[in-house]
Amino acid sequence: MANGDLAGRRQGNLLDRRLGAIEQVVTGVRRLRYNPKLLSEYQRLIRDYRNDVVELLFILLDSDRAILVRRNKLSRQNYATAITRCRWPSHDQHLLAAALGGVDPVIVVTESHHSRCAQSILAHFAVHVEHLG
Repeated sequence: MANGDLAGRRQGNLLDRRLGAIEQVVTGVRRLRYNPKLLSEYQRLIRDYRNDVVELLFILLDSDRAILVRRNKLSRQNYATAITRCRWPSHDQHLLAAALGGVDPVIVVTESHHSRCAQSILAHFAVHVEHLG
């Protein structure tokens, strides 16, 4: 959804919040951790770059400024904790898998069911979940 026309960006609107999160990565305020599954999702969803921010994100993914994590799945124990105790969506285990092991990691999400898990994910995995709305 961040791959929209920049003309639609207004301070505080959803496009602005999404682009702002990407800009933090591009400018080095945050460091991106991703895995092959996330990369595949990004490439499948974004075939044409509609703005410079998204184009810069893809350039960054191909640099040493982003951290490629080989793990797409959680361990059996972490999976059980994430799904049963934290109620993290099972089809999104790759998001959490990419964050594990990072320094003060944050998963930036746009779906409310992820944000409902934020406190449990923080308590069990020391990973923050930030909801953009």
